[in-house]
This record gives sequence, C-alpha cells and structure tokens, in this order.
Amino acid sequence: MNEASLKICLIAGKKVGKKTFLRNHVHLFFHEDYMMMVGVEFATRKVDMYGIKISLSFWVISDEENRFKYLYRSFIAGSCGVILLYDITNQDSLTIFPNRIQMINDYSDENEIPIPILLVGNKLDLDAHREVSKEQVERFMEQHDIFSLMEISLKTGENVEHMITEITRMILTKRYPNVIK
Repeated sequence: MNEASLKICLIAGKKVGKKTFLRNHVHLFFHEDYMMMVGVEFATRKVDMYGIKISLSFWVISDEENRFKYLYRSFIAGSCGVILLYDITNQDSLTIFPNRIQMINDYSDENEIPIPILLVGNKLDLDAHREVSKEQVERFMEQHDIFSLMEISLKTGENVEHMITEITRMILTKRYPNVIK
C-alpha cells in the first residue's frame, strides 16, 4: 500500500476552534481543496507516514445541532477517525459529545471496524483560565471508553501537528495493522 485516503470528522461545539483548525492548520497548505457545504466544512491535507502518501480529508461538522442533527449520521458515515475537540476554558464544551459518541459507536458496530476517537482539549495557551479539570476529562474518558487524549493550542500551534499525526497513526493501526509495524 503506497497511498491512502482517510476521512476524519472533527466534532466540536461553538467557539472551540473549528474554523481556526481549518484555516491555520489544514487548508493553509492546500487552499484549493477547501469546500463549505450545509452543516459541514471540509479540507484536504496530504501527509507522508510509514512510507505511505496519505490524503487526509477533515470534515468539520457544524455545531448548529438542531438545524443539522439529521445530517450527523451521514457525515460520520465513511469516517476512519474522529477528533472530539473541546475547550479547556469552557465547562460546557464536553456536554455535546455523549450523543455523538453513541452515533460513532453505532456506526462502528455496523461496519465491524471501530472508529478511533481522539479527545482533544484546545486553548492550552489559556491554561490559567482552565475550567475543565484533568480529573473531569479522565472520568469522561472512562464513561465513554475513550483511550486517547491530548491538549493543544490552535492559536500557538502547540501539539497540533502531533494531533494530526496521532489520529492518522490511530487510524492506520486500526485499519491496516499488517502495514504498520
């Protein structure tokens, strides 16, 4: 396998950093691949990993839950991985995830390949204003069987490349275990 295309959904609430992620960390590199449509925006970024040329399609799902709720399932369909992005300075930013996690798990069960989920806390540059404790996040992860967590700053870029590498590694390990050594 020399090439792969991977669809990754990024799910986040309002004012968590979805547009900053696309603008500063994805389509900055491949602006011509940026598209917007009702309820979702997506952009493509190419990376090389394990000797594989990978096209990552990031689908950023709208936070207008009531308006686009009926579309979530179709946006999640075909996803290889999901990033759940919350704001460490906003206590309520984790509350949107439980029903979305259930949709992801339901879709995984239908397709027999579990969709890797990476929980990511944004706004690490504002750590002094943290409202979401690390203990809260650990409890959340236990309750929802999520095993991967990291914190980033989309503003400064801290750990963003690591996040992209980590979700890609998680997907490749799940989908192509014989290729990744």
